[in-house]
Amino acid sequence: MKEEVKMSALAVGAVAGALASSAARRLSRSESTDGSMKPPTPPESSPNKKNVGILAIETYIPSTFVSQAKLEEHSGVSAGRYTIGLGQDGLGVCGDCEDVNSLALTVVHSLLEKYAIDPSEIGRLEVGTETLVDKSKSTKTVLMDLFGDNTDIEGATVVNACYGGTAALLNAFTWVESDGWDGRYAIVVAADIAAYARGPARPTCGAGAVAVLIGRDAPIAFSDPREKTTHAANVWDFFKPDHTVEYPTVDGALSQVCYYRALEDCYSRFADKLERFSKAGKTGECFDADSPDYFVFHAPYNKLVQKSHARLYLIDAKRRYAKKLKNESEEEKKSVDQDGVDTENPLAEWLTKPNEETYSDRTLDGVLKKLAAPSFKTRLADSNSASKAIGNTYTASVFLGLASLIDKAGGRGDLTPGKNLVVFSYGSGALASMYRLHVRVPSQTRFSVQKMAESLSLTQRLESREEIHPSELDNALETRARMHRAGAPYSPVYPNVGRLFPGTYYLNGIDSKWTRTYSRVPLDAKMEKHGTSLAPPIVLRLSKRDTVSIPVTGKLEVLTSAAEGSSDKLTEARRRVACVITGVSAGLPGGGGRVFGPENLTRLVTGDQCITPVNGSLKMAMLDKNVVQLKKKPDGTVDRAPVDTEAQVVKLAAQIGTVDLTSSYGVPRGLAETMDVASQVAVAAGMEALKSAGLVSGKTNNPNDWKLDERYRDSTGVVYASSFPAMDAAVGEVMKYLQSKTVGAADSVRLISALRNRLLRASHERTLSDEDEASFARLLARAREAD
Repeated sequence: MKEEVKMSALAVGAVAGALASSAARRLSRSESTDGSMKPPTPPESSPNKKNVGILAIETYIPSTFVSQAKLEEHSGVSAGRYTIGLGQDGLGVCGDCEDVNSLALTVVHSLLEKYAIDPSEIGRLEVGTETLVDKSKSTKTVLMDLFGDNTDIEGATVVNACYGGTAALLNAFTWVESDGWDGRYAIVVAADIAAYARGPARPTCGAGAVAVLIGRDAPIAFSDPREKTTHAANVWDFFKPDHTVEYPTVDGALSQVCYYRALEDCYSRFADKLERFSKAGKTGECFDADSPDYFVFHAPYNKLVQKSHARLYLIDAKRRYAKKLKNESEEEKKSVDQDGVDTENPLAEWLTKPNEETYSDRTLDGVLKKLAAPSFKTRLADSNSASKAIGNTYTASVFLGLASLIDKAGGRGDLTPGKNLVVFSYGSGALASMYRLHVRVPSQTRFSVQKMAESLSLTQRLESREEIHPSELDNALETRARMHRAGAPYSPVYPNVGRLFPGTYYLNGIDSKWTRTYSRVPLDAKMEKHGTSLAPPIVLRLSKRDTVSIPVTGKLEVLTSAAEGSSDKLTEARRRVACVITGVSAGLPGGGGRVFGPENLTRLVTGDQCITPVNGSLKMAMLDKNVVQLKKKPDGTVDRAPVDTEAQVVKLAAQIGTVDLTSSYGVPRGLAETMDVASQVAVAAGMEALKSAGLVSGKTNNPNDWKLDERYRDSTGVVYASSFPAMDAAVGEVMKYLQSKTVGAADSVRLISALRNRLLRASHERTLSDEDEASFARLLARAREAD
């Protein structure tokens, strides 16, 4: 009986709990008595005493860069197209010896070293990127090599165009702030290589990585997790549907509009939220574009950041106008013009226009630029400084802006406690977030803003980079395209690791099982001298093409006759053809005995005569082969006519000269003698093609001058074609065998008579001299005596 009572009590308790939960849900949704829904009422904001945030930060930037001003000149566009039109000064360049894994390895290892962080202190590691090298294995797992025996590390790789790093950061904030936190630090890594095909988007390339250490009691804190808004929508402004290429599909105009939409949505709700929080805290403060001490924006290019920041002033004006209409009395409304707009407001013309109608309004752009210019200089110039010099870094972009702000403002001592910064992160597709960070004095002394600024030394690192010729950008992207589609195995070629910063990780290669291995440039290594080309000969040759080729070494797809009728399959097969011709050689007859010469291709193009008369000895040799001519009649039947007189032998022919592999190419004589003429010519053609490609010097017959560098061997092939089938060796061996059998068995008289007849046929007058006849007579006499 007592048990039944207990069970009933438990049942009642469960029902009561359910009713309370239902009531709470109704209150949180502001459900009215009539069942209609009202906007949710936000909870009162209160400071987060945990002060989760950024303890330390480290960046990686490529060791080489291209000047945007010089790129303008190199590209043949008008001056200012990139420097003013995009607002960019330079862009970082990465070749195929670096990938997203190597960038992440470099920046995380550097973070651990600079701040003396023991790997065991890390409990979460999360990576944001969109530059994938594997569709399954995450970059986070590659980074685990840096943490020794510490395998108890949460987190994974987050993928979304430009936003993956922010998603990783917010995940880390939540983990450290939660009750499930185990007391260890979190590391967030954002790394990307922005690569674009030739065209208007190529100047927005770039590369970089940032690693951030997250923990409690941070000097730059996400003090109130509710100071955040997010925008999510389904748009196709930037995406990478083709896995065979690294380049994205981009709708530039749509992407800019999507950026504006996301910013306006996030900022409007962010400002409303902070104003509600301030009212709840009895401060009653208004939030607008002049409220934050600093802004940090995602920066594909600086001009977009300038224009986007300026649009905040239009949003503020519209918000104030909407509040004014809501709060004014009827009498006050009459004091304004008939549209309800204050005509003295410089933005009055646009206050009632939908945002979509203002995106391409140049007049408005001019007004907003003038209004926002002072604020941009004080609130955004510092955070935008690094991205102007490096270019687009996708997921790392907003973090690079944060690092730039710490380096500049923190280095000057301006990033002082009490100041706040608003961060806006955007990723195509689209995802975006806006949140606020606060500068504070932590109780711990291990991490501070000053230590971050000193450790970064970002300005000095940017100044230490090597400026390279704009053509190197194409060279670098050429090698990256080659790596992206080359298959396995693969050996990187660009640039030489001696041009990388000390401490940089680089790709050793990809083996036949697609496994990637990495090495690190020693911290005490001396960089190679600047100024020389970074590109190997094969890349230099490819860069001369009008369009970026895809020099790959994957499988060649062969069409069957049935598939040739399908234009789609034919186009796809041609697109997948996995080779690029970088060197050509041609061996020709009729060149005065020289088979290969620098003028051969010119001779072919100009139609030079390569056919020469057949001499008497060659005619006799042809007669000895007992050639049978096939003459086809009009009715389709064939006559066989043996060639048994000199008159029937061809008079003109394309006659190949001699090739000496030993004296010309350094091939060991013993090896050369094992080849027939066709094989020797094939080897020589391959050597000359390698020389034409710039892969060997070929200056002398020293074998080292014809030796292919090991790093090019797996990705280089030689295709040889000849009109002479390689039958000489087989025919020669058969002839030797027959001669050994017939010469020994034939009598001397017959051999001498045969020799005399050959001499007669070779003679123009069909006669021999008296001296020759006398010699043959003596030989015949001796032969008869011997028999």
